[in-house]
Amino acid sequence: MKIVIVGGGTAAWLSAFIFSHATKGNDITLIESMDVPIVGVGEGSTGIFADLLNGRFFPTDVQFEEVKRVLDATPKLAINFKNWTSKKDKNYLSPVDGTPTATQFKDTLFLQGLKKHRENYHLSSTCGFNWNENRMAGGAFHFNTNRVGELLKNKCIYKGVEVINGTVQKCILNENGEVHSLLMDDNNMLEGDLFVDATGFKKFLISELDEWKWVDYVGHLPMNAAIPFDHRYEDMSEEEFNNIRPETTAQAMNAGWQWMIPTTHRVGKGYVFDDTMISEDEAIKEINDFYGKEIEVRNKIKFRSGRLEKQWMKNVLAIGLSGAFAEPLQATSIHTTIVQLIEFTRKYLKQSKEETLTDTNRNKFNTQMSRVYDDMRDFLVLHYTGDRDDTPFWKKIKTQEHITPQVKEILEMSKHTIPDMSTFNIYFGHVNNMLWNWTLAGLGHITPELAEKEMKYYRVDSEAWIDDHVKRYRLDSQNSQNMQDYIMDVNHLAKEKFGK
Repeated sequence: MKIVIVGGGTAAWLSAFIFSHATKGNDITLIESMDVPIVGVGEGSTGIFADLLNGRFFPTDVQFEEVKRVLDATPKLAINFKNWTSKKDKNYLSPVDGTPTATQFKDTLFLQGLKKHRENYHLSSTCGFNWNENRMAGGAFHFNTNRVGELLKNKCIYKGVEVINGTVQKCILNENGEVHSLLMDDNNMLEGDLFVDATGFKKFLISELDEWKWVDYVGHLPMNAAIPFDHRYEDMSEEEFNNIRPETTAQAMNAGWQWMIPTTHRVGKGYVFDDTMISEDEAIKEINDFYGKEIEVRNKIKFRSGRLEKQWMKNVLAIGLSGAFAEPLQATSIHTTIVQLIEFTRKYLKQSKEETLTDTNRNKFNTQMSRVYDDMRDFLVLHYTGDRDDTPFWKKIKTQEHITPQVKEILEMSKHTIPDMSTFNIYFGHVNNMLWNWTLAGLGHITPELAEKEMKYYRVDSEAWIDDHVKRYRLDSQNSQNMQDYIMDVNHLAKEKFGK
C-alpha cells in the first residue's frame, strides 16, 4: 500500500518511523517543506516516547547517547507545579511514574507516603524519590522537538521511506471524495492510497474533506495562546544553574501558567494563557516582571483546544496537532500522537488498501481515539480545580463552571475515598489513577487524614513498606548522575562557566 505523509514536524517523523519499523512492504513517502516552520514547543514527553525509542513496541536501533546528543535530551522525572493553590509558595510534584503498588487492590505505598510524608508523598514513587535526590535515574525525557527529524530521518530512509522536499499546492479528490493525489510545487502529481495529515494546526489535507468537524474543548480548557522563549545556560548565574532539576516546571501565572523545560543547551520556557483575560502585551510584561528583565520572544502561538470528531476520514488520517490539541500541560500532545500511531498500526493498518480502508476500521479507530482525547481533556481539567482566586482568571477557574462530568464525579468521590485502579477505564495510553492522585493530593482534594482512614480500613496501616522502599530507592540511585553533572557532560558552555 502507498502511504503519503505530509509534514516535517514531530508527528510526521513519528508516523514514518512507526510505519516503517512496525510493518514491511508498504511504500512510504514523507513530504517535508523547508519553507514551512515547525511549531516546535512540545519539549516535554511522557514515558511512552522513551519506550518507543527503546524498542518496547518493536525493535529499533536508537541509542540513548544518540538521543542525548541529537535531541539535546535530558531526563524528566516529574512535573513541579508551583503556586496552583491559594497557599503562598505551595508546590506539589507529579512524578511521571506510579508507585510499585499502584496496581494493587489499594495503592499501599501511596497511602503510606501521603500519611507519613504529607507534603512529600512523591517519595512513594521511584521517580519521585530520585527527583528529591536530584538523581538522573529512570523516567521520561525533555528534548528539542525541532531536531526529531534529524534523529529519525536516516533511520526511516534505511527502512525504505522516500523523503521529498517540497510543498503541496492542492489536494485532488476522486469521485468518492477521497484524496486521489497531491499537486506539488514543481507541478508533479503524487498519488497514494492512504494520506497522513501531519501539517499541524493547518489541517491541510483533512480540512479538504466534506466530513470535517471540530469538537471544542474551549468550555472546559481555557488556554488559547502561548509565548515561547529561551533561557540559555551561558546567561544564567551559578545559583540559577544549580537549581535546575530533572523536572518540567509548571509555574502558575496571573492568567495561566508558565512552562520551564531544561534541555542540554537551554531551558525552554513559555507562558500559556487565556487571551480573553489578559492581552499578549500584558502577558509579555508579566514575564518581564517575573524575571526582572526583558525576554526575547521566540514566536507567538494561537490555538483552539479540541479534537476532530473523526480523526480518520475517507483515506486521510489526521495525526498530532492536525487531529487534536488540548494544551501543553502534562506533555499530552506527543503522548497521544504515539498512542494514535501505535494503535492504528497494530490494529488497523493492513497489507492492502481494501483491508485497511473499511468503515469498520474507521469507526472503531475514531471511537477509540475520541475516548483517548476526551479522557486526557478531563485529566487536564482536574488541574484547574484548585482554590486560588487572587486574579480575575483564577476567580473564574474557582467557580468550577468549566469542569466535566467525570471530573465532578472524581472530586465528589475523593471526599470519601482515594481513587484506585478500578476507578478508571484501563486501555493503552490511558491516564492512570496515580497521575490523577498526584494532582488530587497536590490540590488538597485527597488528604493525609483520608489516607490514614483508608489504611486502617483496608488493613495496610503499617508504614514498614514505605520505609523499606525509600531505603531501596536510595541504594538504586547511588551511582546515577545529578542534573548539573549530566548537563555538563554534553554542554561545553555550561562546563566552561560552571565546571570546577
